[in-house]
Amino acid sequence: MKTPLRDSVLRMAKPVLGIFMLFICARTDGQLPLHVTSYEKGAYGGGNQNWAIDLDGTGNLFVANSNGLLILRGSSFSLYKMPLETPVRSVRYIAGRIYTGSFEDFGYWEPVHSGGLEYHSLAGMLSQGDLKNEEIWRIQPHGDAIFFQSFGKLFCYQDSLVEEISLPGSVLFLIKCDNRLFIQENDGGLFELQGHQLSFLEGSEIFQDTEVKAILPYREGKIIIGTSSKGLFVYDGKSWTPMPSNAEADIRENKINNGVRVGDAMVFGTIMKGLYVFDLEGRLLEHLHAGNLLKDNTVLALRGDPDNNLWVGLDKGLDYITFQSPIDLYVGLEPGLGTVYTAALYKGVLYIGTNQGIHYLTAGTDGRYGNLRLIPGSQGQVWFIKEIEGDLYCGLNEGTFLIREGGLVPVSLVSGGYNLKPAYGAKEDFLVQSTYYPLLVYKKEGGAWREHHVLEGFEGPARFLEMDYLGGIWLGHSLAGIYRLQPDQDMKTSPPAIKIDTSFGLNSPTNRVFKLDNRIVILTGETLLQWDAVNHSLVPFQEIIPELEGFEKSNMIVQAGANRYWFFKKNEAGLFEISYGNARLLYRLLPEMYGLELVENYENIVALNDSLHVVCLSNGFALFNLERLDGFPAKGQSPEIRNFVGWKNPDKTLQLPSNQPGVLKMKRGYNNLRFEFFVPGPVGKNKYFQYRLLGIDEEWSDWTQASGVSFQRLSAGNYTFQVRALGKKGLITEPRVLTFRVRSPWYANFYSFTLYALALLGIFWFIRLRYLKQFYRKREEVLKEEQRQIIREKEHAESELIRLSNEKLQSEISMKNSQLANSTMSIIRKNELLGEIQGELNHLREEVGGRFPKKYFSRINRLIEGNFKSDHDWELFEKLFDQAHENFFQRLKASSPELTSGDLRLCAYLRLNLSSKEIAPLLNISVRGVEERRYRLRKRIGLPPEQNLSEFILSF
Repeated sequence: MKTPLRDSVLRMAKPVLGIFMLFICARTDGQLPLHVTSYEKGAYGGGNQNWAIDLDGTGNLFVANSNGLLILRGSSFSLYKMPLETPVRSVRYIAGRIYTGSFEDFGYWEPVHSGGLEYHSLAGMLSQGDLKNEEIWRIQPHGDAIFFQSFGKLFCYQDSLVEEISLPGSVLFLIKCDNRLFIQENDGGLFELQGHQLSFLEGSEIFQDTEVKAILPYREGKIIIGTSSKGLFVYDGKSWTPMPSNAEADIRENKINNGVRVGDAMVFGTIMKGLYVFDLEGRLLEHLHAGNLLKDNTVLALRGDPDNNLWVGLDKGLDYITFQSPIDLYVGLEPGLGTVYTAALYKGVLYIGTNQGIHYLTAGTDGRYGNLRLIPGSQGQVWFIKEIEGDLYCGLNEGTFLIREGGLVPVSLVSGGYNLKPAYGAKEDFLVQSTYYPLLVYKKEGGAWREHHVLEGFEGPARFLEMDYLGGIWLGHSLAGIYRLQPDQDMKTSPPAIKIDTSFGLNSPTNRVFKLDNRIVILTGETLLQWDAVNHSLVPFQEIIPELEGFEKSNMIVQAGANRYWFFKKNEAGLFEISYGNARLLYRLLPEMYGLELVENYENIVALNDSLHVVCLSNGFALFNLERLDGFPAKGQSPEIRNFVGWKNPDKTLQLPSNQPGVLKMKRGYNNLRFEFFVPGPVGKNKYFQYRLLGIDEEWSDWTQASGVSFQRLSAGNYTFQVRALGKKGLITEPRVLTFRVRSPWYANFYSFTLYALALLGIFWFIRLRYLKQFYRKREEVLKEEQRQIIREKEHAESELIRLSNEKLQSEISMKNSQLANSTMSIIRKNELLGEIQGELNHLREEVGGRFPKKYFSRINRLIEGNFKSDHDWELFEKLFDQAHENFFQRLKASSPELTSGDLRLCAYLRLNLSSKEIAPLLNISVRGVEERRYRLRKRIGLPPEQNLSEFILSF
């Protein structure tokens, strides 16, 4: 039946922090095979006390806890506190609502759209003070009404109204049985609620000095009354008859507190000593208490589930009892067993081989084994116990013995009798045994097998020994690996043992050699290899590996009867039927599910017969009964995905459909996912799951009790989530499958990539245009550079021409200057010479006096004066000067028009940087006359006194 509570509860469920299995010990006073799972407050997150328990039609568990309302879905608990955080004393699930009663309050819880539950109080419909100091201890539906009961009040909720029912006084507990409601007056008799009236039950005054705590359906319309101090009574509607019981004194002393009918059993919880389980005849079947199975002795609440198992609310914790468990545990027996390695059932006696010796137990009338005893002289390590040809043999640390009449008869005193197996291919019947050192051969003498001789060819401890059909002996050395020995037909000598290594195809170090389906096989921890006798090599056992469902990675194989084998791998054991290259899984056992602790590296399950197997444990043993599995479904119901959530970040979550057919397309950006799952049906017994996400991991996860898993930052693509569970019969259910697609982010979808492609094309086109632009620009720059180079070369050529022209001009100027200088110097020398001649002439005239003819003197003097005053020299000088100093006179005249020709001559001589002494002969005047002319020239030019005349003329 679907309820509106279902999904909301799941969304609010938190993973169980820890589920603690209570150890289970041997029981000598009952015959029910059962298993107890205990939950402490650290596991469910509430308070210690659990006052009431109820279930809905889909397996949700509701608990009235001292800290609030507890809800268990699958393996996940949630705690909801009352508005004032008062303890919850009562709880009932009715038509989709969870009704609870507390201190001065009662009401119901309903799921809300956002997830979780919301509380609606009904106490507001009452008058003020109606609930003062009252606590609601019972909630019972009846017809279309719901009744809420405290010790002083009884209220009826019907048609959305609350009405108070009159009581005869203070009362105890409102109890429902077979659609009838009963209530006891405090220190009085029983009443039945009929409509809104209480009707007294005649004769029930016999209970006025006790308390009625349980009323259970019985046979033929009768009911069972359980009292706190007077035991049990049968009521047939007229009379009250005490019900005899073999535990009557106990239940009176320990005070019944509640009761429930579970199948054909009656279960009563007590205040002081746990649970008593009776059959319908009143015979005690089980007594469960803190000394054996329960977590606590004070039972506050009981509730059966549809599978006839039992929830127990305790003063300290919460227990779930599974009846008809396939496992019976024998731990904590006195005297102690120690670590169990082997076992055998021989003539009705169960022999247990441990690290402390051989113990034996006998079966009682209830079918359980008890009366534990130790065989004298067997103290120490026991390696095997097995029946051979009607006799029971055992291998101990001190040697090998025959077990007879409760004692040991030695058959070999060689230390460490690991095993004892028949030999093949020998002339006579022999047994072969590996020990701590030599290989021994046994021969039957005097009606018993005894050590006969040592087989040469191998020495050392060999824990594993097998024989192949060719008579070869396979030995698993305890430290050095695997060896094969081929003895002669007398079983006396053999060539040295051959070590099986990489040359034979064994690529992993191991000593695990076994016989499977009449073949020698080797376990490597990763795969199963078989011996190919034709090619003398190890090859994968491909015929059965695909059918082993992961057990090819086992580390131990134990034969469990004809064609049956137990495989052991990490935290898991599987029983297979293997024949003619075919394997079929019969049962999968998770030791953790039953609180079993196998012996590490020495895992062993011994088949006592077709249905009963001994599971060897580190603290005892368990009996595994396959017959009890026949009534269970073959595989069980597949898990359901109850919650599928995606998120971008913690603030952005999205609830996703978990049952949508086809491929679910995720909303873009939601690539963080969480799956929560459960197995429909009653909760209680721990559920185990495996999951995988195809697209990331092809391998199934390890078995886990966790009911949820998260995957973060999934890349875009298609994924398939699969989850499966372990059914009651130990077989895996069909997986629940959810296929979805994680969409690419907006920047990685088709349109984005199209845009990227267009953008890339645009960028490429832009780069190409830019490249072409740069190419043409560079080409243009090259052309311009070439033009500039041509221009530079042209300019260089022109400048070179100008330079050459200037050099030529400069040369010409230099030549002109040289000519000018030569002309000037020539004039100077000529004038100086004329001056000297004139001086000599005057001196001669003075000396000769009148004797020198005057006409000759005058003519010569005129010639000299004429040369001094001749313009020919000046014209030649002016021409040369004007060539050397272009337009000098024009510029000078333009600057100073008042200059005379004499001033121009003086300027020309100053331009040539001639001194006054050099100028005087050219002008045919004295040096002083030159200075005077210089003075007049300064005045005409208008030079200031501080400026040098020569510098001015040179820079003009």
